[in-house]
Amino acid sequence: MKIRRTTALALGVAVLAIPAAAVARPGHGHSNGHGKQHSHSNGHGKQHSVGYVYKGTYEGDGLVSVEHGNAHARKAGLVGQDVQFDLTGAKLSVADTNADSIIDATDVLVGDAVVVKARLPKQDPGSQPFAARHLVDQTNPATEDDAGDTADTGDGS
Repeated sequence: MKIRRTTALALGVAVLAIPAAAVARPGHGHSNGHGKQHSHSNGHGKQHSVGYVYKGTYEGDGLVSVEHGNAHARKAGLVGQDVQFDLTGAKLSVADTNADSIIDATDVLVGDAVVVKARLPKQDPGSQPFAARHLVDQTNPATEDDAGDTADTGDGS
């Protein structure tokens, strides 16, 4: 009698355990299955764009004599050369040197120390002129008056 009861109990537990195992998801408990691939946002064969930083002397008309650069500029072989930039869409951080109340490329003077930032393809930046994103004039830096920003003091006046 005791053997029948133990056998019946074991059989009942087994019957209840089988549906629970059938509902369980496959895998090792970390995700919904095996073999998930992580894809890259840029497809195969597409050059990633990276930030190039050039430091040098402004020679006029968007031409910069590059004396220093970040790793991308150095690897592209552009340090020690004159590099032409298109400044039409660039943000300019420069003082209003010609006092015309407009910050534009004419405010950057020949001989000024500048930093130019551009976003270009990695390893091969392409042909010049490069589209500059930002030009910072270190000889004539922008002041708060030139930027046109008014600071909010919070006093309501």
